[in-house]
Amino acid sequence: MKRSWWLLVLALLAGLLGPVPSAVALAPRPLADPAAAGTIPIVGASNFRDVAGDGLALKGGGQMATGVVYRSSKLSGLTADDVAALEAAGVTAILDLRTPRVAAGSPDVPVPGAEYVLMDLFAGRSLSTSGLRTAAQARAHMREMNRRFVTVAAQRRALARVLRAIIAADGPVVIHCTHGKDRTGWVSAMLQVVAGVPTDTIVEQYLLSNTYRAAEIQRKVDAARAASGSRRAGVVKELERLRASYLEAGLATARHRYGSVHRYLTRGVGLSADELAALRTRLVVG
Repeated sequence: MKRSWWLLVLALLAGLLGPVPSAVALAPRPLADPAAAGTIPIVGASNFRDVAGDGLALKGGGQMATGVVYRSSKLSGLTADDVAALEAAGVTAILDLRTPRVAAGSPDVPVPGAEYVLMDLFAGRSLSTSGLRTAAQARAHMREMNRRFVTVAAQRRALARVLRAIIAADGPVVIHCTHGKDRTGWVSAMLQVVAGVPTDTIVEQYLLSNTYRAAEIQRKVDAARAASGSRRAGVVKELERLRASYLEAGLATARHRYGSVHRYLTRGVGLSADELAALRTRLVVG
């Protein structure tokens, strides 16, 4: 009875004093409360959000841990307040999925305490969009880009490096590409697969880039129409605005080639069972 009384006192004190700020909060493990991390208020990147949403529900129960991996568009436009917010959140690694040429042309703003690592997810094998003339060709291009995350060995090896970096990180991680929708969308989907998020939810999260980038998309479509007419505007719209079929093309290819997306991550990407377990431990509450 005495022990229970003391436990109650300790619990009340914890509630009054709040969380103790220490390195424990930045340890490479999921947060105890998926709502604890909140949303980092970033204004200088158009598609910044938590890969776990507000604590995505998992198949069989449980939640994806927030505050572990964030996703974003390029970080070249971060404001001083954005940098301070990322530093305060304890971000320890920024994984840039862009090509070296693009990253050099629009470098990220440094974040104190966060190691910047360039990890070209296209592995020097990106598809050109210069020959696209119709909206149908643009849609086919987008589907093929997602398939190539599965079919191109160098891209599978690049994905392995990204996922291993997340496993090894000492604290929260930011992953990003240029717009935070394609390469970042694929990595985010793989993290959600590992965590156990239902496929329908993964697709919904993927499509949220359309909401976060709505104004940016419209500006690009309008500019293309003004400069080159409606046909070019239609191409740009398909390249900028995501469709579920784009992500589903990659997922279907993974299932066809490997039997399941999990087997793609082990047999194709090369993660061991222990690595997948360690990654899931980071991504799941409890």
